[in-house]
Amino acid sequence: MKRSKRLEPVGELADGEERECAARVAGIQTRLDDAQKRANELKRYLVEYQSMFQQRGAAGIGVSDLRDYQTFLARLNDAVRQQEALVSQVESECARARVEWLEPAARKTAVGKVIENARSEDRKVEERRSQKETDEHAQRRGGTR
Repeated sequence: MKRSKRLEPVGELADGEERECAARVAGIQTRLDDAQKRANELKRYLVEYQSMFQQRGAAGIGVSDLRDYQTFLARLNDAVRQQEALVSQVESECARARVEWLEPAARKTAVGKVIENARSEDRKVEERRSQKETDEHAQRRGGTR
């Protein structure tokens, strides 16, 4: 069996491992994008409600409405902080996953080069063998005359 054929399973393993790590990075990146969108939505809501609160306050607002707005704004502010903390956590997780992906990606590239070199060497060996057979055949034909 040719060396390149014997190395192919190693290449498939390296490829599979790299694909798994890449899929993990992609999944975490999707979670990060979703968390960032949610954080931006919450911030936008907070700004909108703060603006509405100021407008209603300028027009005159009752004590109970004032208390309700303040409570709601405090809760919304807490939600923004919690979502920003989640974004930060998922960013860290995504960075770690990318670092963990680098090694399998480098291994896949290195194994791919080894396999390609083995294929090249296999072709050269086959070409030499074929040339030798051709030379021997020509020599036999030349010697029988």
